[in-house]
Amino acid sequence: MRIAVLGHGVIGRHVCATLEASPAHELKWILERPGLDTEPKMTSDVGKILSDPEVELVCDILPGTHPSYEYMKMALEAGKHVVTVNKAALCFGFKELVELAERNGLFLRYEAACGGTIPDIAETLKLAQTNEIEAIYGIMNGTTNFIIDKMNREGAEFEPTLREAQRLGYAEADPTADLSGFDVKNKIIIISNTAYKCYCTSEFPMCGIQHLTKELLDDFARQGKTVKLFGLSVRRGNRYAIGVAPVVLPMTALEAHVPTNFNLFTLRADKAGEIKLYGQGAGGVPTADAVVRDITAIAEAPARTGEAYFSRPMVYDPSLLFGKGYIGGTVKEGTLDELCRQALAAGQFLAFEPDNL
Repeated sequence: MRIAVLGHGVIGRHVCATLEASPAHELKWILERPGLDTEPKMTSDVGKILSDPEVELVCDILPGTHPSYEYMKMALEAGKHVVTVNKAALCFGFKELVELAERNGLFLRYEAACGGTIPDIAETLKLAQTNEIEAIYGIMNGTTNFIIDKMNREGAEFEPTLREAQRLGYAEADPTADLSGFDVKNKIIIISNTAYKCYCTSEFPMCGIQHLTKELLDDFARQGKTVKLFGLSVRRGNRYAIGVAPVVLPMTALEAHVPTNFNLFTLRADKAGEIKLYGQGAGGVPTADAVVRDITAIAEAPARTGEAYFSRPMVYDPSLLFGKGYIGGTVKEGTLDELCRQALAAGQFLAFEPDNL
């Protein structure tokens, strides 16, 4: 299979190296920024890639929503399969990109967009063939987990721990997307779409860890508990609810002991019960491995039939995520939607203890 890779950063370089070492694939083009396109396979002109009839698959490893979304759309319109790591662009145009791929008999795969090297999308697709998936939840962001884990283990304060995460490359110079929960929001949308076979809403409650303090963690530790930032998704029949929030956990929970930048996803299904998926949620080599797994799966798959997978009618029902909220020293009961609104309005940290997970 002849492949073009859009982007030559940390993940892109590892993807290119893996493809060039593989006898099953041919790396035809690499999209690089103007002035850096110094090798024969490199170009800064995406049009040259998309108009090349020999390119069968476009691998999108660009940051940000735009122009990544536009390039994926153009590649599908040009009859090329797409593999992406870009959760922001994928969420922005999920329905349009999926339906365009289906109409053209093409594959759109996105394992690395949701959990790095963890095969959560592949396992969700397999599980959904024979099960009704009832819930997805867990640690989906390595940056926030690193911060909380270090604060718990070393008694560190929030700000110096954030600075260390930035120094180590776990957090961006602008860490807002991680700390606010927006990164987790994109991931829980993608995996919920896949699990429930529908197009889920992007309008749901989201609280991050911006207001977390050592004192709050110490208070929970004295109760034999801790908190971890979770993506949350539950389903009952044709109703579902999604959210992002710091979740209160007993220290006996597996998630309470997930270290550094690792992730832990849980899928709960009617027949299979609980399945937990643990691994590195970021990093150049692990993420590149997930990308190449997607490429290999497309190369080995039979031609698409055009059958619509995301066709189930579903209704968003925020009442399905209900529990206790710890806000500013008080405990309140309510939906996650209500509790998030109260915490954000007060500029305070929310710790959510769900009733039904």
